[in-house]
Amino acid sequence: MHACLAGILLMLAGCGPISAADSTSPTSAVAWIRGYYKAIDEHRYRDAYAHWEQGGRASGKSFDEFREGFGETERVEVTVGTPGPIGAAAGSRYIEVPVRIAARTRAGAQQKFSGSYTLRLSLVDGATPEQRSWHIYSAAVRSVNR
Repeated sequence: MHACLAGILLMLAGCGPISAADSTSPTSAVAWIRGYYKAIDEHRYRDAYAHWEQGGRASGKSFDEFREGFGETERVEVTVGTPGPIGAAAGSRYIEVPVRIAARTRAGAQQKFSGSYTLRLSLVDGATPEQRSWHIYSAAVRSVNR
């Protein structure tokens, strides 16, 4: 009986909060977008920038340009919609995550945005652990007046 219990405990000991399979899930992609906006809301722009592929370069901006783009942002909140299906192409997985964003500037102006992010991860042999997790590949977000 003790041998069975020891075996079960050994199996459980290897279980972490997120397995490798979980890192490719839609839930993980949604968490990535929430983490991105949490970093922006907390003015941790280096962390937010790193949510983009290629160490932030996929944003199309240098880090300084990225940070300056949020220079007047006081608060930001994101509402994440239901992600689309995971697509595959040449060793990569893609997912589109819809968002609604509410922001407040330092001057108190309210701003609203809507759109989506496309996230990507690599599953090719030799991909680093970072490449095997979701990163923002592109964004289609625009200002809305509602």
